[in-house]
Amino acid sequence: MSACSVLRSIERVSQLVADFLGAPNTLTPAQAANLSREIELVRGSVRNLPLATAPKNDILRRLNQAQFLLANPTLSRVDTLLAVLNILSLAALKVKNRRLPCPPGLVIVHPSNRFSTVCRSCF
Repeated sequence: MSACSVLRSIERVSQLVADFLGAPNTLTPAQAANLSREIELVRGSVRNLPLATAPKNDILRRLNQAQFLLANPTLSRVDTLLAVLNILSLAALKVKNRRLPCPPGLVIVHPSNRFSTVCRSCF
């Protein structure tokens, strides 16, 4: 699993959560459970990242907090959605700021060196 795919997954889930901000009353417990399952998929992707245990567990704990908020809405629906969005953006920031190896297949050929394979950021 690459950091790019994890970031895309977080972005996709964030968009699903943000779609409820226009009409927060439409967020039903079943839809919150679906969002929680989507976050669980992101957690699985984070588990496959080549990170040290401490940073990986930090990101996983934050995603677990988002799932907890969706399952136990102690705040208003708007506040719950905003809190989940903030947690997802923080998780994305933590993944993005880690120096992770580039996924295979990204090759840049420079005129001065035909066989140069330099990683480029895919974000």
